[in-house]
Amino acid sequence: MTNEERNLIKECWIMVIGTGTFVSYLKSELKNIGFSNIVVENGTDSQKNVTTINIISEYGGNISSRLVYEMFSAPIIYPFDFVSGAGAMVIMPGDDRELLAQTDLRRWAAEYISGYCAFWNMEGCDWLSEALPKIRAGAINESAQRLASHICARIVANIAVGREVKHFPRFYLCRNLE
Repeated sequence: MTNEERNLIKECWIMVIGTGTFVSYLKSELKNIGFSNIVVENGTDSQKNVTTINIISEYGGNISSRLVYEMFSAPIIYPFDFVSGAGAMVIMPGDDRELLAQTDLRRWAAEYISGYCAFWNMEGCDWLSEALPKIRAGAINESAQRLASHICARIVANIAVGREVKHFPRFYLCRNLE
């Protein structure tokens, strides 16, 4: 990244919502890129097992993730461990919020992306269809979480410096390379 891009990162407000060990992987990725103040917020009872990572470079206190999104119209990034690979979806201010209403977002995203790939005859997505039973059963994969954190860190950096990113209904998808 250039010095100008690093300065842009300092004024960036972005929210990433994830679970489990994903948080530690993402924090490491973000620090490597140059983000210095990462606020981690645990989910409420209605958001079981959800951790919100507010990437706020110049903010020293704690702030509600909902407040960040509503007041500052921050982008939200949802990473997904799809067992055999990883994915991510971005909701930008003004996007359709269908994604936010899902009760099992990981499962919904896997089925949505799998259906999208099948409809458009996209190559290289067969692994996701094959992983659906494991996803529905709640299986997780550490390699997929690391891959999702890498994808999210790149998305965060691109948003921070003003680069174009794919956002809902589009998505990011990558198979584990192990």
